[in-house]
Amino acid sequence: MAHIFVVDDDEQLLRMVGLMLERGGHKATLISNPTEALERFLASPPDLAILDVMMPGMSGHDLCRQLRIHDQTENLPVLILTARAQEVDRQVALQSGADDYVSKPVTSQELLRHVDKLLTEKSGSAKAKPPCFVIAVYGFHGGVGRTTLAVNLAVALREVSKQEVCLVDFSVSGGQAAMHLRLQSQSGWGDLLAGGPLEWRNIQRTLLTHETGLKLFAAPNVPQAPTQPTTEMTQALLGHLREHTQFVVVDLPPMLSASVKGTLAMSDLGLHVLMPDVIAVQTAVRTDRVISSMGLTPKERSHILNHREGQSTLARAIVERGLNARVPLEIGYDRNQVRALAQGAPLITSAVQSPLSTSLRLMAEALWQKVMAQVS
Repeated sequence: MAHIFVVDDDEQLLRMVGLMLERGGHKATLISNPTEALERFLASPPDLAILDVMMPGMSGHDLCRQLRIHDQTENLPVLILTARAQEVDRQVALQSGADDYVSKPVTSQELLRHVDKLLTEKSGSAKAKPPCFVIAVYGFHGGVGRTTLAVNLAVALREVSKQEVCLVDFSVSGGQAAMHLRLQSQSGWGDLLAGGPLEWRNIQRTLLTHETGLKLFAAPNVPQAPTQPTTEMTQALLGHLREHTQFVVVDLPPMLSASVKGTLAMSDLGLHVLMPDVIAVQTAVRTDRVISSMGLTPKERSHILNHREGQSTLARAIVERGLNARVPLEIGYDRNQVRALAQGAPLITSAVQSPLSTSLRLMAEALWQKVMAQVS
């Protein structure tokens, strides 16, 4: 039997939902005032929360955001129950931090199905929480498609694992990750440069949420010095993300900046992206030498050969000889990439059969299996 808080200012609907839950074998605490509800959530967190949206004083979305910034309730399963049934309403609910969304009217069977699903997921994650896995996507040759790969890999990991995944854009010149996801970059790591302690609740407030549930730690809208964020700040930020997410995918700028040094040193996997041309291969060879000489090599490192145009100039075997390393993944060119960027719809969701989508979904599945194997 789970203890569930139900928050709704409609007394009649509140009692009806409570009755449904009790018939399903759960204990329901009914609260009609969202401000009072927040106090009770923090004082004694339940097993699950069901929140209405339209309430006086504080909406269900605002209440959910408050729950996510407090340590006691940041992982509390939250179900939004509302009369709003449009796709945009579902997206807003997920962006506020909710785990699931159900529109009214709802049957007892449907409500209990969603409730039991959330409780099962919570129980499963509590039994064995696999360690966070940090992936650095890098390369010092511009225009090789790093951001496209980082964004689509992050979305694929979110879809495959159903866990918290955060994409970090460490560009200092107004990164494009937010554009790829059609998100308004109103906050990001630039908001934390003023100084002071880097607390999780402050970091969490700057995260943007995509409709898939992926979190984005966006680049600042205003260009920053290449020394920002510092190595110390980079590693502090990644340390917090390690504690609160399952996967962290970092899109690194094409330079040996402080953020690149800090990220590579903390990464479980480094994905070195290059194109099949002479200059890109030469740059990749020099990059590998530099990061190795500085002791910045991630725990594991792999090269990705990404085609940005229809015609390849160097065969894969020639690239491998130039690198003196195997290239395990080659991604073919897809003309839909231009349209995907213009629409803010990653190929992994808008063109699921594309070469890029197929390759990165397989990679995401392999990475998730690798992570889960550590707790089996």
